[in-house]
Amino acid sequence: MRFSLKSCLVSMLTGAITLVAGQALAVSGPGATMKNANSKDNSCLSASNYGAITNYCSYPVTVIGSLPVSEGLYSTSVSLFGNNSSCNTQSTNVFGNSYSLGSDVFTQAGPQHWETLNLGNRYVLYNTTLIYSCNLESGGIIGNFIAVPA
Repeated sequence: MRFSLKSCLVSMLTGAITLVAGQALAVSGPGATMKNANSKDNSCLSASNYGAITNYCSYPVTVIGSLPVSEGLYSTSVSLFGNNSSCNTQSTNVFGNSYSLGSDVFTQAGPQHWETLNLGNRYVLYNTTLIYSCNLESGGIIGNFIAVPA
């Protein structure tokens, strides 16, 4: 399963991207949702015209994505623009407890650029959700989540 936020333009036009006062900025696409972890960051985050979230805050923010998948082993990755950001994944069981937590993977040092981080394989028990958690630096952009059967 691949979820590309760039394909969300159609979803945006149908109102799938919402910003509700007092709640997190949320970007939704076919079967996936991405939002910031703390609603206090709403004023300096932006959903772009192609569906990504850009961090205009002067500090790093945590962005969380969820992607429902069927039971199985998945190779996971995320695309983002940055040079000082990191992400990890976790899979959950039907009780919501963490089943498999991946280690933090960091972007390369240097000027900001688009990069796909390989976040490793995660086994999903039952039909639940893969969780993506990224520490997105100031000026960083989170672009898409990828989960393909391993």
